[in-house]
Amino acid sequence: MNSLVQRYRTYGELMTELKARLGFVAQGPSSNNNRAVMDSFLREAHEYVYAQMEPEPMRKKTVIALEKGSYLYDWHNDDEDEDIDPGLVRSVWLVDGENRYRLVQGITERHREDTSRGQPVRYDTLNGQIELWPVPDRAGYGLLVEYIAGRPRFSQDTDRPGVPDRLVLLYAIYMAQVHYRHPSYQATSASFNALLAKEKAKQHEGRRYVVKPSLASLGEVVGEDGDYRFVVR
Repeated sequence: MNSLVQRYRTYGELMTELKARLGFVAQGPSSNNNRAVMDSFLREAHEYVYAQMEPEPMRKKTVIALEKGSYLYDWHNDDEDEDIDPGLVRSVWLVDGENRYRLVQGITERHREDTSRGQPVRYDTLNGQIELWPVPDRAGYGLLVEYIAGRPRFSQDTDRPGVPDRLVLLYAIYMAQVHYRHPSYQATSASFNALLAKEKAKQHEGRRYVVKPSLASLGEVVGEDGDYRFVVR
């Protein structure tokens, strides 16, 4: 998780503020009766804002500790409690002390027939898990996985959104106000749209864009009777 995301408020913190802004905290324990619908507002808000912002893909690394005799491991980043999509994996490396070796993807049935143990040199996905070959001959190896993270999980109290938390909160408030027919939903919608536009503008700060010239500006097609060619001006 990068430092920017770490500054975003957690799911639990946003849930507390969402309830406060809607006046449910004053109801005490009975406010938990609305927990399910509050959860849906926050999760849907995160999904909507994430789709609107389209944040740049985030490259991540994690190291999975290998055990002697175990050849199947979960595609999971334990440090961030995040599942890894095998389709978004860039590379897999075997870490042995200060050395590391890139593993080759692909394990055939002929490989699997060889049950000898040694330093893994290949990996594959088997029933949703990482499969290694040969089977690790000892503990102490690490499996370094480089991957692209998708939209982060946002459903538990310690989870942080992958987009600005203020946007997530504002959109959740807006949906709740519409749901409960609160008259101020239009003002909340205006605030959300203004902040969203501002955050989108920030995404383009410092970037350079080059407009490619059209073919028409470079030349023209000339010829007749099927004999045509493009002439550069």
